[in-house]
Parts: sequence; structure tokens; C-alpha cells
Amino acid sequence: MRQKLKELHGRKFVRDALVLWIATGVQGASYLGTSVLTKRFLGMHEKGRWDTTRDLYGFAYFFVTMGLVSAAVSRYSEAMGRRDHKACVSALAGMLKIGLLAATLVTVGAYEFGPAISGHYYDDREVGHYAAILCLAGVFEVVRGLTVVALQGTRQMREFAWFDITSSAVRLGLVFFALLAGYGVPGVVWAFFAHMVVAGGIALFYYRRARRGDPRLAPPPLSEVLAATPRASMHNILGISYLMALNKGMNSLVPLVGGLLIPAMKTLQSTGEAFSTGAAYRIGYVLAWGLGLAMTGVTQSLLPALGLKLGKTDTPFDQMGGLLRRVSLTAGFLMVGATLLSIPVMYFVVRFLYGADAQEAFRFYCWLTAGNLFIGFTTVIDAFYIYSGRLKFAVRVNFLLAGLALGGILLGGKLYGPIGVSAAVALCDAMGLFHLVYMWLYFRRAKARNGPSAATPDLTHD
Repeated sequence: MRQKLKELHGRKFVRDALVLWIATGVQGASYLGTSVLTKRFLGMHEKGRWDTTRDLYGFAYFFVTMGLVSAAVSRYSEAMGRRDHKACVSALAGMLKIGLLAATLVTVGAYEFGPAISGHYYDDREVGHYAAILCLAGVFEVVRGLTVVALQGTRQMREFAWFDITSSAVRLGLVFFALLAGYGVPGVVWAFFAHMVVAGGIALFYYRRARRGDPRLAPPPLSEVLAATPRASMHNILGISYLMALNKGMNSLVPLVGGLLIPAMKTLQSTGEAFSTGAAYRIGYVLAWGLGLAMTGVTQSLLPALGLKLGKTDTPFDQMGGLLRRVSLTAGFLMVGATLLSIPVMYFVVRFLYGADAQEAFRFYCWLTAGNLFIGFTTVIDAFYIYSGRLKFAVRVNFLLAGLALGGILLGGKLYGPIGVSAAVALCDAMGLFHLVYMWLYFRRAKARNGPSAATPDLTHD
């Protein structure tokens, strides 16, 4: 057993995943701390207003960050595998150009329409105004993306982990002091604004630090990236990034819809419980999301590892099926075990950290975490669709699945109220199993077409 553990630790892929698990664990703990602090200092109603603010911001800003960074990581890691300096600069400059343009459009739209939307659905224009403030600071997320790509794209996971941990600690500290000072929801909003600004500065520090590190892994000079940004081609990054964004929309936007729908329910608004119930849903979601966050260590390690290997060798992607299957099964069964063990733990977390008035959050958690039984198995989906060149197919499928999920959320909310919404959200993760079936058919057909392949390259060693 000891020898097996030693062998696993010798594999870079495993080490990277473990480092990222630690970093995401700290990140999840910081979000849990923020959630507990906002509930304790603000109460359920005001926490619900803040949660709705965050969900509006997350919905508006989704297309600026989610697909863009993943697309840039895949392009950058392939370019580094080929030692193509020009392509590395192009990937970073293209990401920066698209991100800044998209951030500007999103911010203008948030200030123009945010208050009116929140006033109509929640009878609270301030919530929309607060969301617009967060969108304004979100431009620094694009700057942060440069460092994320530079570190993840070359599998410098320890540096990335410290970068992520530092940013999370800053956020938690700023929120705590804003709440302690008694500034309420506006204070939390401005604390998050300050955090995104500071996180942008931290990102530049780590980028320059990477420049002084191993020359083989060093990113291009920042001045060179900035100089190339105005004339950078957006085609390569734009196409794959927004396909990635649309592809991720199934698992990222649909849960936000649940959080935005509950406070807008007229039956809850008439009793004055809309924001409080929304806060309970968000607590359950944060707890379930924090558990699922552990799987990002696998996803974030697999994408650049596969890109570097494909960039360095002539190995056809058709021979990667065995590797993806092993990663999927290992991550999936680990997540199933963690999910089942978490249920009694979360009962006490809700009761003793949040208080008796937040006990409804545990019911939401039980429904929402059912989706975690499936997400471990689906960690390989992004890498498969990117490197097999089938993102357009994935988008078409996810549009169909998202439509079914949104219909289920609306129907569940109408028939069973907030609990129906959370149950429908949990089904979204189960729908990811369709992609696994498609992957199995893809590699089975490739094997029948090409015959027995050579041994699958091991991506886990340095």
C-alpha cells in the first residue's frame, strides 16, 4: 500500500490534482466563511438580497470568464508544448482583447438594465445597482485570467494554488471587516469590489514571478502581450471560448436560474419570505458546490496535461480513451463516497454555524447534492470535446439539455415551490451522463476503424 501511494505521488498529474484539491478546499472554506459571516451579521433577509446580487452578477458575467479562460488554457498549453512563442503571445493577447471588450459590454448593460430588472422581479432596484458595481470591478477578472492561463497552461499548479489561496484569504478578510464595521449589504458589495481589484494586483505579481522562474515555463513578457493585444486575432480564441461558455452554461447558468427564481416567486413575496428563502437555497447551494469544487482539481489538471502531451507528440487523440475512462471512474467513485458521507456532516454545519432559523438550508442541500453523485464522472467532458474537435456538437446537445432543465425548474417551482426548483437543478448534473455515453461510442468506433492501438500514452508522468 505504501509503495502504491509512493508511485501515485510520483505522477505529476496526481500531484497537480492534489495541490489543486488543497487550493480549492481553501477556496471553498473561504466561501463557506463568507456565507456564514453574511448570515450571522446580516440575517436571512439581507443575506438573501446579497445572494441575489451575486447571482445577477454571476449570470451577467458568465460569458466573460468561464469559456474564455478554458479556451486560452488549451491554446496556450498546446503552444507551449510546441515551444511556439508567437502562438503563446497570440493566445494571451487574444484572451485579453476579447475579455476587455466583453467586460465593457457587460458592465454597460448591467448599469443600463440591472436596476430595472431587479425592480420588476424583486421590487428592489438596489439589488440590480449592486450587481452593476460588481460587473464594473469584474474587468480585473480578465487581468486575473492572464495569470491563470500562464500557470495552468504550463501545469505550475503549486504557484497557481498559492495565488488562489492568497486571493481567497483577501476576500474573506475584506468581507469580515466590512460586516464588522456594520456597513450591511453595501459594505459586502464594496468589499467584493475591493477584492477583485486587489486580486488583479496579486495576479500581476504572480505573473512577473513566473517570468523569473524556470525559463522553459516562463510566460511571454507582459509588455509584449499588451503590445500585441490591439491587433490580436480573436478568431481562434473567440470560437472555442464561447463554445466552451455555451457548453458550460448547462452546469453553471442553470443553478443560478434557480437562485434567481426563488426570490421572485409571488407566493413568497406576499408573505415576505422571498429573500429569506432565497438565502436558504443559496446556503444549500454553496455547501453542495463546495463539495463539488474538489473535482475541479482533476479538470484543471487534465486540460493542460492533455494539451502539452498532444503538442509534444504525434499521439492521436483516438488513443486517449483509456486514460479518460480511468480518470472518469476514479473521480466519479471518489465523489459518490464523499457525497454520501457529507450528508450527516452538513446537518450539523447548518445547525451550528448558520443557526436554527437557517435549518431549511439543509433540505435544499440534500436535494442539490444529489447532483454531486454524477459530476465526478463528468470531469473529462471538457477535455474530450476540446481535443476531439466536437465542441459544436456538445453545444447543440447542451442547448437541448438546458432547455429541458429550465423547463423542469419552472415546472418544479410551479408545482412544488422552492424544493421543486432545487430538485430540478440537481437533475442537471445527471444529464451529463449523456456525454459519457457519447464518449464511449466515439472511442469504440475509433477502435473499430483504426484497429488495436498502441499503448495509451501516460499523461501522469513528468
